[in-house]
Amino acid sequence: MSGLDPRIRVATLPAAHPGVGRLTAFDAVDAAPGDILRDSGPISDVDVAHVHLGHDYLSVSAVERAMASLASSGVPVLLTVHDIHHPSDLEDPQLLDRVGALVTAAARVVTLTEVGALRMLERWDVAAAVVPHPRLLAESEISTAVRAAKHLRGDGQQRGEGHGPVVGVLLERMGENIEGPELLDKLAPVPTGRQDAELRILVESRSWQEAVGEEPGTDGDPLVSELAAEGDWQSVRLVTYEALDLGPLLPELAALDACVLPYRFASHSTWLELCRDLGVAAVFPDAGFLAEQWFSGHDPALFGGQAYNPMDPVAVARSVSAVLDQPKPVPPRTEAAAAQSVMAAYAQLYREVAAAGAAG
Repeated sequence: MSGLDPRIRVATLPAAHPGVGRLTAFDAVDAAPGDILRDSGPISDVDVAHVHLGHDYLSVSAVERAMASLASSGVPVLLTVHDIHHPSDLEDPQLLDRVGALVTAAARVVTLTEVGALRMLERWDVAAAVVPHPRLLAESEISTAVRAAKHLRGDGQQRGEGHGPVVGVLLERMGENIEGPELLDKLAPVPTGRQDAELRILVESRSWQEAVGEEPGTDGDPLVSELAAEGDWQSVRLVTYEALDLGPLLPELAALDACVLPYRFASHSTWLELCRDLGVAAVFPDAGFLAEQWFSGHDPALFGGQAYNPMDPVAVARSVSAVLDQPKPVPPRTEAAAAQSVMAAYAQLYREVAAAGAAG
């Protein structure tokens, strides 16, 4: 399908992550799933080890041992760098050292944006290939979510059909990288003068329970009750989801006019790609390479979505208001992000890395 030699065997980390599968089109490779950095012993019967995520729990020395173990087994590593600074590692002093240990030991390095590649060249003198993120959702998933979203908005209406605007805030797992309740307060000006404006708080269910000490959906969610009582929102609703099953969340996301991703820091974001798939304007901080990922080289003045200054307390409300006042289509993906292009790019990288391993 992608021209990949079927004899090339690829071990991946993490093998089960849906974004990883979509990024590399794993139906086109002979995947030998394995947590290759967690194993202390060498792996066998593998031509390439492809590392994406899941190394943030390791120390620098553990990363170095794992990469040395792979090298001793004759298994070359292809590394896709999603985050140079990972959001959940905002306060981790070893983060850059850990990423650096992976980058400098890998046979080839890939990232999602040109600016991300430039940053790695500047810091580690490593030339990374750039392979943008393809669509995450299949056409059938998108159409199902959009149809279901009409019922969530009431009267079977879609975005822009006269119903009040619906704003979502993705609190995700409520980690130190997420500006949570304090950001919700900053959105207070948004519903003023907007009839029937609604707010949706999207949060991973276990994280919500750990944060507030209650099962999601029980009476007395203090944050939801306070926002509903004190704000001008027509309604405020808590939407919880399971981290490993985003299916039920997709209609909720598709029903939004704007989705706020309140990262304190991030390099790239899978949630941006979900918003793009579903045609939802994303509002995100001017941090990392998020703007470059979202606009993908297109003119920001022509497309929906806004980057805001996280240091300006009124910026996020201003950006959401701008998105609601002037609805625009989300920026399309570039030709290089088409599924076939991404599959072909990774097929070539697998061939190069496997050949280098065989020669070494």
